[in-house]
Amino acid sequence: MRVVGWIDHQAELDALVEQVADANAIGLDTEFVRVSTFHPKPGLIQIALQDQAYLIDPLAEIDLKPLGLTLKGGVTSVLHAAQEDYEVLFRLTGCVPTPVFDTQIAYALLHDKISMSLSALVLELLGKELSKEQTRSDWTKRPLSEAQCHYAKEDVLVLQPLYEILAEALERSGRLPWMQEEMASIQERNALVLMDGDVETQVHRFGNAWRLSPEGMSRLVHLVQWREDTARRVDKPRKQVLGDQSLFSLAAAGQAGRHHQLVSQHGLTDRQADRFGSQLTTVLEDASEAGPIDTPPPPLSKRLKDALKERQVRVEKIAKELGVAPEMLVKKRQLIASLDGRQWEPVGWRRRVLEEVFDASD
Repeated sequence: MRVVGWIDHQAELDALVEQVADANAIGLDTEFVRVSTFHPKPGLIQIALQDQAYLIDPLAEIDLKPLGLTLKGGVTSVLHAAQEDYEVLFRLTGCVPTPVFDTQIAYALLHDKISMSLSALVLELLGKELSKEQTRSDWTKRPLSEAQCHYAKEDVLVLQPLYEILAEALERSGRLPWMQEEMASIQERNALVLMDGDVETQVHRFGNAWRLSPEGMSRLVHLVQWREDTARRVDKPRKQVLGDQSLFSLAAAGQAGRHHQLVSQHGLTDRQADRFGSQLTTVLEDASEAGPIDTPPPPLSKRLKDALKERQVRVEKIAKELGVAPEMLVKKRQLIASLDGRQWEPVGWRRRVLEEVFDASD
């Protein structure tokens, strides 16, 4: 029996795209499988127009690019915790929706819970319980079960009602501009993450990178970029290609060496050494000079650690007054970067809210 709202023919999709183009806002969700791959394996795209849900089959022979262009054409797409949805939609359509209203972020700008699940949010704001039974099911299997289709529709149909409640609350509190800034910033970051993995951010997560020389830092940047490119090409998680400890060890050493050295000194498996040994040698040879990312400063001194604690106390006080989580205002790593010589400062609405934290002398 054909599922109502199921779309697996081009004419059906084209008709839906016309409806989406005329809408002010839509609910949008995706289902996918991601177990041991770099890229998510798409299983479904869900769209809600008022009280009607549509299930688009990305495994069917249909052209999804017109949908992608429409989703970035002005209609507000309402999603929840959307980062992985962006990946799925980008791979399927070549586009990322814009503008987007992420209900998880909207809630975090109004309350002190920063990662509210969709089911918890629906229960609190709509008084409705969502089933979680199909969350881990195989969305790439055809045909989907009746239970899967029901789950997929329920998840997307709640998004527009949530949008109406949260947008009104943001407007009433004067925080709607915060939401608009937040979503614009996320869209900007998406361009980096989806295209090349935002290598600079990955490099800065190496807590011991400050120990490297400028040349060693250049080698680390090149190695992280190589791993990113390789993970995308072979469709394996980054750390299955090569772990962080091995990357850092190679960057510090400056040379890959022979097979047994890759295994005994740098922690590669025999398979990794066989498969990537010559590539790693080439990467390290090409990264002999200082690169575009500076070596981060060393850990904070005792005096600066005390200053960090003072800033954290001020941030917590402001967060409590606003009724939001401190992490929504500023992350600890950002506070550290504001003190260790990198001169990080908040921007936009955070700059205004945290003015007393960063303008006060420590």
